[in-house]
Amino acid sequence: MLVEKLVARLVARDTEALARLFADEVVWWTAPIPGAPWPTEVRTAREVESYFLAYLSVFELTRMTVRHLVVDRGDAVLVGRAHGRVAASGRDFSYDFAMVLSVRCDRITELRMFEDSLAIAAALTSSPGG
Repeated sequence: MLVEKLVARLVARDTEALARLFADEVVWWTAPIPGAPWPTEVRTAREVESYFLAYLSVFELTRMTVRHLVVDRGDAVLVGRAHGRVAASGRDFSYDFAMVLSVRCDRITELRMFEDSLAIAAALTSSPGG
């Protein structure tokens, strides 16, 4: 299943393989997070890769826990928790998320990510050893 591949490649930090899961043109929405180095405008598979490269340059994901997965034809909703480490400080972090995906012709055409932006912003501003 495509959702399982997405999670596995994200944790494996394989941004090139992640981008190949997406259609050439995508509908993408994530909440803007102050101080985040990743792009807020994502429309192509190449921009998907740029997003994940920037995200993974800041956060080292160690695990993603999937709590619920609902699939209805070409749509899926994934609810879970991301666990990782802030690259600059070495500090552990985690946050809850819900991801809504649409799949057509075996590629992701739409991604909407709802995540704990306060936890992410706090992780971005954490100081080394603090």
